Order: sequence, then C-alpha cells, then structure tokens
Amino acid sequence: MSQPARGYAQFVEIRQPPERVFAAFADARELQGWYATEASVEPRRGGRLRVKLGNGRVRDATIDVWEPGRRLRLIYMPDPMLPASATGPIVEDVLFDVKPGLTVVRVLGNGVPGEREWDTHFLALRRGWAFWLHSLKKYLEGTPAPERGA
Repeated sequence: MSQPARGYAQFVEIRQPPERVFAAFADARELQGWYATEASVEPRRGGRLRVKLGNGRVRDATIDVWEPGRRLRLIYMPDPMLPASATGPIVEDVLFDVKPGLTVVRVLGNGVPGEREWDTHFLALRRGWAFWLHSLKKYLEGTPAPERGA
C-alpha cells in the first residue's frame, strides 16, 4: 500500500526588495550564483526551469505560476534516477513576502512519495533548501556564498 505524500518548508529573510530576490530565481546567471552549476529559465507561465546541481543531479520543472516579485510555482518532471512513484508530481511553491526592509522567501514543497525508498531524496530536498536559501541570502546581501553542493 502506498504511503501518503509528504512535504517540506524552509524560509529565509533577505535584506533586498522582492523584485530583486525574485530575479535570483528568474535568471539563469543568477541561479548559477547561488543554486546551480548550470541553469536555464524560460521566464513565463508554462516555461521551464532546469538546473544542474553541484552533485550532478538535474532538477527539471515546468513553471506553473509566474508572478514576478510574489510567487513562483514549479512542477517537477519525473526523474529517471529516482524510484517510480504512483503519487503525483513533486511541486514547489516559492513565495515572496515583504516585511519592513526585508523579503521573506518561503519554499513549500509537496508531493514527495512517503515510501522508504524516497527517504534519501526527501531529506536531500529539506536539507538542500535550507542550504540553498542560506546561499541565496549570502549572494544577495553581498557576502560570498558558501561552495555549492547539496
């Protein structure tokens, strides 16, 4: 019997306006500054976002929601390197909220299958987003980002 899908949530506060923070997700060169060794983005609803991480893993998604400065929703393509799953796709919502002098970035992921063979991938996403958001903060606030990995 299949286990329910599971999700994860990470957030960071960044001293930059939401348009600047959103741009770090919307431009391939920006993504390579804090998240990926290679990246391509078709910046629009229905476009694609594809990154190659430092460990060689590729994350390939369709852009389902594109609201500059407010929200980005990614629906990930099936990855042949991962176990097969009967659940739906893995989805990540990236929300950009404003506080005085700050942008709060929230990454809400869901749809990771609950079966044991998915545990490693689930933990990699949870830990990865904690690392990547820290890297984003350092990148945008002018401090050198740590070496990419995760």
